[in-house]
Amino acid sequence: GGNDTTRNSISGGLYALNKFPAEYDKLRANPELIASMVPEIIRWQTPLAHMRRTALTDTEIAGQPIKKGDKVIMWYVSGNRDESAIETPEAFIIDRERPRQHLSFGFGIHRC
Repeated sequence: GGNDTTRNSISGGLYALNKFPAEYDKLRANPELIASMVPEIIRWQTPLAHMRRTALTDTEIAGQPIKKGDKVIMWYVSGNRDESAIETPEAFIIDRERPRQHLSFGFGIHRC
């Protein structure tokens, strides 16, 4: 279970620190930021691609009708880049306010 997510988060985190050198400078100046950097890596990298479900009843989401039996896919990265929920979602910010506000493992408390 944790193999793909861990591998993707580590490589994505290294990529992010190289892509955003000012964040790497912040980390070197203040190693205590690791606690908020880890969930930011998980949000920014989004180590899982998607989750598919089958609609059990007719419904509607954001004006989009979904019929019973339709296959519905949630793309985690889309939720993690939602500008209505996350300020400057494309940026990697290791001291982001509320760093655990992401959908990388779905919704709710997740502990491995």
